[in-house]
Amino acid sequence: MRPRSALFALLCLATLPLAAVEVLPATGADKLNEPFSVDFDAQGKLYGVEFTPSNQVFAVLDGKIQPIAGVRWNSVPKGAQPPAPAKAKDLSPAIFNGIHDIAIAPDGSIYIADTFQHRIVRIDPKTHAVTAFAGTGEAGFAGDGGAATQAKFNNPFCCSLSPDGKAMVIADLGNSRVRRIDLGTNRIETIAGNGKRGIAEAGSPALTAPLNGPRASCVAKDGTVYIVQREGNSLIALKDGKLKTVVNVAGKKGSAGDNGPAAEAQLNGPKYICMDAQGRVLIVDTENHAVRAYDPTKQTLTTVVGTLGKAGAKIAPDWASTQLKRPHGARFGPDGKLYVSDSDNSRVLVGTAP
Repeated sequence: MRPRSALFALLCLATLPLAAVEVLPATGADKLNEPFSVDFDAQGKLYGVEFTPSNQVFAVLDGKIQPIAGVRWNSVPKGAQPPAPAKAKDLSPAIFNGIHDIAIAPDGSIYIADTFQHRIVRIDPKTHAVTAFAGTGEAGFAGDGGAATQAKFNNPFCCSLSPDGKAMVIADLGNSRVRRIDLGTNRIETIAGNGKRGIAEAGSPALTAPLNGPRASCVAKDGTVYIVQREGNSLIALKDGKLKTVVNVAGKKGSAGDNGPAAEAQLNGPKYICMDAQGRVLIVDTENHAVRAYDPTKQTLTTVVGTLGKAGAKIAPDWASTQLKRPHGARFGPDGKLYVSDSDNSRVLVGTAP
């Protein structure tokens, strides 16, 4: 009877569904510390960035964390300040300050939003050398129409690539603008925002309208640029040169309106967005400890990851029952799975697409 019992138990285990959500298996000398964003190269290798105090760019290879750029800022004396941004083109060894985002181009170039040093840098995928790409390192607004290397930013938080990988869109939050860089020519231009903080009326020309904390942006396959606003607690669509608020027109922070009309739903300090294969915009609703999906066809907003409004660390077989704590990033991998930067839990979660 024992062999039959054992066989029966194995058969039962084999028929149980595998966990759809798990912590990214990664070990190494250094554990993850506030991961904010991840991306993948053409070979499927995962790279990511850690916010303060780590300020490092890392890769995960064969389940092990490998720091590739940056000096751990928590290793310097308490109260010390980071050095002024280097003026030379070669910034290696780099010391970052408040890095928020990562984007990997088709040629393997790794771009980093070095937010508090007001610049975007490029990391060579082979040598890991760090060079200047956009921004002088001095806070300000300048450079539109010219080379991005000579431009000025004011806390650029996120840098996303267009679907064809030929352009970068940057959320220049401190300047209340969204800017675009042609990766072929290095030319920079503003595509949304007049530099003032405020609420954009529906149908407003993008270049003359105010923005309210543009924290992240992404580009859909049809060319629509979506902008998530941290202070505005909303999602805006930029299409044909005009702006329209598609999530939370009122702009009031909260968690109401889930599974209903997106225009009436609320967000709470959203920090990141990305597109899924269905054409939905996934919104990392940070202060609601959740990831939510805006469907532009149905014009609805639905929570797809986390318990809305409740922080936690529980891992469940499904995304809806899994808990997050102030997530800051989300990205779909080449395997079709969703990777969530669960920042305040210092982990990256991976699971089947919701």
